[in-house]
Amino acid sequence: MKAIIPVAGKGKRLYPHTQIVPKALLPTAGKPVLSHIFDRLLNSEIKKICLIIGEFSKEIEAFCLNYGKFEFEFVTQGEALGLGHAIYQALDSSDDPCLIMLGDTIINLDYVKLLNSKYNSIGVAKVNDPKRYGIVELNGERIIKFWEKPENPPSDLAILGIYLIKNQSNLRTAINYLFDNDIKTKNEYQLTDALSRMLNLGEVFNKFNIDEYLDCGIPETLLSTNRVLLEKKLGNSISSTSKIIASDIKLSTISDGCTVINSELHNVIMLSGSRVENTHLRDVIVGCNEKIL
Repeated sequence: MKAIIPVAGKGKRLYPHTQIVPKALLPTAGKPVLSHIFDRLLNSEIKKICLIIGEFSKEIEAFCLNYGKFEFEFVTQGEALGLGHAIYQALDSSDDPCLIMLGDTIINLDYVKLLNSKYNSIGVAKVNDPKRYGIVELNGERIIKFWEKPENPPSDLAILGIYLIKNQSNLRTAINYLFDNDIKTKNEYQLTDALSRMLNLGEVFNKFNIDEYLDCGIPETLLSTNRVLLEKKLGNSISSTSKIIASDIKLSTISDGCTVINSELHNVIMLSGSRVENTHLRDVIVGCNEKIL
């Protein structure tokens, strides 16, 4: 089975950092977001990963080809026309299943159990701000309707970026239907609209509950993910190429070639080549080659 992971987005909410480093390769808890996602698939039947790439294609390809634990395929999304359009680039015309995962969310669950599901399955969890998410309506465990970021959400069950699709060809046909009829929501071809098309044609979708999801899409959540993961490890993640002198560091990620002198850091992510001296930082991302003195 293959996994499809879109990583073509510009990551504007993480500017200026993502003008230098692609969002999927920003570090949290000592390694790139994408590495955390890959690691959760190691014991599953996923053998191939197809990444939808864009502006930082060379950096993504170089990272994956050095990863060495999966067979990788790369497809380019030329225009940013929505998640449905992005996923379409990676689908084939076979009846094989696929797992769709977003490239900025780390999800902890039993992947072996999920991939053995008999039906299409969508990961959901209750959220406090459902307007920001795709939403599902349920009848028992079955999904009876999909909504894309509705103004008046009918439920608080949000789609959290992981989808098991049992037949790639059926999803590809549904997205083609959106293209042929120019069906857009919020001016984009949405994956939720394609899933609604499949639902209307009689496809069965079940929900499965996600207990822990770690968002990495904005500075605040990238830092909270760093803290949560490092709390589990009970320490920091400090590169062997970094220099630490007379400093107190807690729950922080220090990347290659960084320098920390006479400083206190708490839940800080330092990108490569940055320098911090004589200061106290908490819940901060220090940019590549940035100096805080």
